[in-house]
Amino acid sequence: MGSQDSKEYEMAVTLPSNTPVEGCEINPDVRVKHRAFPTLQPLPPYSVTFSWYREVVCSVHPSKLATVQCMSCVKLEVPVDQSYHCSSQCFLDAWQMHVKLHSHAVKTEKQTATGGQQELRMLRSCGSWPDFSADQLFGENTLVVEREGKVWIKVGSSKTYKPSKEDVGFTLRLECVAVDYFEGTQLAPINIIVTDPVITFPPRCPRCMIEVGSYMKSHNIHFKSQTSDGLTFSVLSYNILADMYTGMGKYSYCPSWAVVWEYRKQNLLQEIIGYDADIICLQEVQSDHFEGYLQPELMKCGYSVMYKRKRTELYTSSRHYISEGCATFYRHDLFKEIMKYELEFDQRAQLVVEDLKPELKHVGRIRLMKDNVALIVILEAIRDGSTNDDFQFRICVANTHTHANTELPDVKLYQVANLVRGLEKIAQSKIPLLICGDLNSPPESDPHMLLVRGRINSVSGERTDPLGIYQILKLEHSLALVSAYASFFHLRGIDEKQFNRMNLENHEPLFTYFTSGFAGTLDYILYTADSLRVEGLLELLDFESMGVGLPSPLWSSDHIALMASFRLKPHSTSESWPALPQEI
Repeated sequence: MGSQDSKEYEMAVTLPSNTPVEGCEINPDVRVKHRAFPTLQPLPPYSVTFSWYREVVCSVHPSKLATVQCMSCVKLEVPVDQSYHCSSQCFLDAWQMHVKLHSHAVKTEKQTATGGQQELRMLRSCGSWPDFSADQLFGENTLVVEREGKVWIKVGSSKTYKPSKEDVGFTLRLECVAVDYFEGTQLAPINIIVTDPVITFPPRCPRCMIEVGSYMKSHNIHFKSQTSDGLTFSVLSYNILADMYTGMGKYSYCPSWAVVWEYRKQNLLQEIIGYDADIICLQEVQSDHFEGYLQPELMKCGYSVMYKRKRTELYTSSRHYISEGCATFYRHDLFKEIMKYELEFDQRAQLVVEDLKPELKHVGRIRLMKDNVALIVILEAIRDGSTNDDFQFRICVANTHTHANTELPDVKLYQVANLVRGLEKIAQSKIPLLICGDLNSPPESDPHMLLVRGRINSVSGERTDPLGIYQILKLEHSLALVSAYASFFHLRGIDEKQFNRMNLENHEPLFTYFTSGFAGTLDYILYTADSLRVEGLLELLDFESMGVGLPSPLWSSDHIALMASFRLKPHSTSESWPALPQEI
């Protein structure tokens, strides 16, 4: 048969997880290859047909699988889920009620009087279930098939399938057939996958805001208000864990179905929307997931969107390039964009590398030029649909994700110092600042100390500063930056449970990142205390509720979300805004 010989080719079909979740799309990976020469290219043109089936259950006992079907129901086209029983005895016991389905079907079909009478006579004469024949009941074109002693009903014919509520508790069966595009013959043996039973989507466990002014928990996440005393708005910062980093068993302690993007994307979106923040700063946003999911979904919720992706790309098994980056969302009915800046730290580092000694340039390129980014936006508040009011409000929001390698402390400090240098230029325009992001630096590290204390006195050393860049960095600034969560330590009467989730020494959360290998604080919301005041904070989580680590079925990232509500002091229109820098 040549290329049409199904023995020459084989088809491999894999599912992201063998445990389907209600409402989460299943997208199988399908590959056809030559048995003897797997890398042989090109393959004959082919198409793949997909058939999704669900186990058929008893119409009387839904927890039991069907084994018997009423032949009269088949003739009268009674719905399949009403025609099956788990045993012959079950069918007999239910006959008095079941026969009413036949009468109803006859009337519904509006058959001729003669035909209807004949059918009713046939039904009345049936004192037990009819004889069964698999050949009569199951055919290639029917929606119901018998396979390996089980009865299955066809529920889908597309490549992907989204399990419904009716599927919960029952296994699914996927049959894939590769067909030669021109000959119409089967190219490879049929591939069959039977899943585990479909599970329900786990319920959410909402986190509450803690209102700083009254020290009381509030289930009303949103504190937005606009008065002459200032604008109150909320900001969320969240590293959502790019799917490109979840492979190779890194999170083996988490059930496989909870690591799959099709599950995580819905869980993350529900969580993010539930916080109802005015400004959202996300990190590790994968490019294809931003364009295909997060951007359109959050735009539906009234957000404007901006995105800065890293230039480094990864070629995926689905034959396209992806990257990840930072995405900032803001409510378009509350803010408008005045200016946007994008920082590519590797491009800034290139200038430093060029000034290094010749013998250090090669090492400098490898060490210092890391593809991390920051996305900075100046927003102006809209009052009653316009900006013409007695007061104007502007805020600068910096969203960043700095380098992760713990062996490169000089790179982390370099990137943070460059971010601060740019923000100082913006601060000259008298605009309040917010820094949100994953700094990959624990409390009391050099980057953290530079931000919250305004200066550090680092000493160059071969281990921490092999390129000697500390001596060229500006390791001080004039910004009045404060960590939002440190506000807990300036209050009296704070909930003891929350207080116990804070580090008493460094005044930061005990953790914002938690895996089986490491737990600690890497994420921050920083603000300029001379122009902003914390009004509320999203409650923290405790280790006990996390289990072994994140992600988990409940929380779909290895980081937790941080959120703060701020009050911004007004700026009188009688004072003109100083010009913003064109570059930072």
